[in-house]
Amino acid sequence: MRLRGRFLGTCALVLAVACGDDGDATTESGSSTTMTPGATPGEVEIVGQVDVIDLCGTNGATAVSFRATKVGCEQAKPAPCTIKVDPFEEVVGDAATCPASQNAADMRVVVKSAGRWQIEARALTDTGYVGRCFGPGTEEVTLVTKAQVEAGASIPVSPRAGPCPSP
Repeated sequence: MRLRGRFLGTCALVLAVACGDDGDATTESGSSTTMTPGATPGEVEIVGQVDVIDLCGTNGATAVSFRATKVGCEQAKPAPCTIKVDPFEEVVGDAATCPASQNAADMRVVVKSAGRWQIEARALTDTGYVGRCFGPGTEEVTLVTKAQVEAGASIPVSPRAGPCPSP
């Protein structure tokens, strides 16, 4: 019980420091998340603009999906927590069928737990998949906090140069 009280006090301090003047939460990299009007409390929506034509242009591509893989805890290492690793927890969001009719599409994936998530757009091919990693700011991993989950936040992410690294 003593640890829980200390944790809650720390969370309040982190939230006070993490919020900007406009009320938006700020991630470690300085990018902001917005509390979406009408968003569902208990869920965080992660949104990125995916170049569907580029991914569908991969030889043998049949579909593109936007997905999140939980790769860590909300607290940085060495966090005293356990996550599922064999296989890692994965949530699949929006998908598009190839060939694509539009260059870019806003794709979403909804996660319901705090943690560090890798966000990836994947083109399913005849031999596996080809991926494009997404993240906030310059980060490859998207931090989702318990406060963001409770508030029903929306986190914008942008594409990186290649696939996500192995967790």
